[in-house]
Amino acid sequence: MILPTTLQDAVAPIYRAWHNGRALLFLCLLAAGLLLTACQTQTGAAEGAMAQLTAAPTAAGETAVPSPTPLLLPPAPSTAPPSPIATMTAEPSLIKTPTLSPTAMPTASPTAMPPIASSLIAGPPPALPTPQGIYSRTLRVPILMYHYLSTPPADADIYRTDLSTEPEMFRQQMAYLAANGYTPIDFYDLSLAIVNELTLPDKPVILTFDDGYLDNYQNAFPVLQAYGFTATFFVITDFVDRELPGYMTWDMLKEMAAAGMRIESHSRNHPDLSGKSRDFVIYQLLGSQETLAAHLGYTPRYFCYPSGRYDETTMAILQEVGYWGAVTTQGGRWQGFTDRYEWSRMRIRHATTLPEFITLVDPGNTRGGNALP
Repeated sequence: MILPTTLQDAVAPIYRAWHNGRALLFLCLLAAGLLLTACQTQTGAAEGAMAQLTAAPTAAGETAVPSPTPLLLPPAPSTAPPSPIATMTAEPSLIKTPTLSPTAMPTASPTAMPPIASSLIAGPPPALPTPQGIYSRTLRVPILMYHYLSTPPADADIYRTDLSTEPEMFRQQMAYLAANGYTPIDFYDLSLAIVNELTLPDKPVILTFDDGYLDNYQNAFPVLQAYGFTATFFVITDFVDRELPGYMTWDMLKEMAAAGMRIESHSRNHPDLSGKSRDFVIYQLLGSQETLAAHLGYTPRYFCYPSGRYDETTMAILQEVGYWGAVTTQGGRWQGFTDRYEWSRMRIRHATTLPEFITLVDPGNTRGGNALP
């Protein structure tokens, strides 16, 4: 139909606008469709690539489903910061050091660390060797007491001189023991022999050195090693800690202990223990014992009274904190169970001659410390 010219002229602008708008709409829809198709294509490619990266073969023809990646969180602290109070050194307290049963203690070896040394750091609370049954034995065992093992200096007083043994004289004394069948033992052997759990050799003798002087390491230790002898060294632990001149160091004591020597307590700083308060005595006895245990790896069980001074309180605390015996400066050769905290010793002086030494160690009418019928 052909509209009148006037009407056609009127409708023509409207038709052109409609026609142009429809084209524009078509173009918009076409562009949207192309964009959607492109997005879908890219998404599929990405998913395929991810599947190839994360899938792991588990068996022929199978693919495992990847597990989700866990979140990486900062690790929690394993321990709390140390408390300054916990790191302070505490005053000694009455804590019994664990130990094995005394029946498991063998005789010391002069060439290696004695088994007792390492065994005393674990096990049940310390138990004093006690008699099997009713009776114990009183044994004749000379305990020899040495101090300095060196020539006294020119300005030495009478005490320094009297407490000194010449190195050559000491060598002669040890040579006599070796040539005449004597066997040096230690206090662990003595305790077990007294309570009938150990048989001693025919001629037992105990060698002791007081105070921990440097010349003990320099002059006595090599001679003892040469003859395969053991000895007991009673040391003053504070003097070792402070590295005082003229005294052994912890390294020296460790070396001697590893070679079979016994390192036992002579208190912290060598005070007179008689008439002192309970706390003071505990500090000296337990403090020195724990110091030795910390350095040597085993707990010492024997004590030497400083200057030979002590009282009933001292002996009671010795037993309370786990010592098995103690030695005095009193002369004598017989050792028993009831006097185990007052064992006697024979002093070796600077003026002691070899014949006098032979008399001191003479077992008399005994065998293995036992009186012969």
